[in-house]
Amino acid sequence: MPDSDYFLELQINTGWGRVLTRFADWIGPEVGGLTLDVGCGPGLLPALLAQRGCRALGIDRDPEMFIPAPLHPQVITADGSHPPFPAHSFDLITASNLLFLLPDPGVVLQSMTQFLRPGGQVATLNPTEKLTITAATQMSEAVGLTGLARESLLNWAVRAENHFHWTESETIALFHAAGLELVETKVTMGSGFARFARGMLVYC
Repeated sequence: MPDSDYFLELQINTGWGRVLTRFADWIGPEVGGLTLDVGCGPGLLPALLAQRGCRALGIDRDPEMFIPAPLHPQVITADGSHPPFPAHSFDLITASNLLFLLPDPGVVLQSMTQFLRPGGQVATLNPTEKLTITAATQMSEAVGLTGLARESLLNWAVRAENHFHWTESETIALFHAAGLELVETKVTMGSGFARFARGMLVYC
């Protein structure tokens, strides 16, 4: 197995990698569709979408995410608010663990919709209202999380409390303000710490 494939397999088998794998399966992307992952980090989700037959691209504003090497070859440094692509280019745009950290997530979500083709969809992964420091601590103790796994979960909870952790109705409102109709949502991870959401562009 080439080193790049081995490293990708290692990332898939982390806790976060398993969550992203479930996310990619839940989206059920169209084979051959052109996808863009905004805030892609080292490129794990684009790699997973490519495995499912997509023509997958990714962007992240932090070039250090691609050091020493990205997990997917088609990723570039770019700002999610102004991606360097023509309008109406993509069948699917994804954002995992990104929008909830932004001071005005609606602005970026609305920008993403401008790059969707007619009938295109946006899929997001964000923490739910159930992700709190107390709940994350209790789960860590219940399942015996230690080390990096415990630290990552607690850090995610701290960020959720300091930024956003949306209910379903708040997610619907967020999508609606960006011109998207929420067509499906699912909670997963622990007692429901993560929300998958999928919306379709609505033309007036």
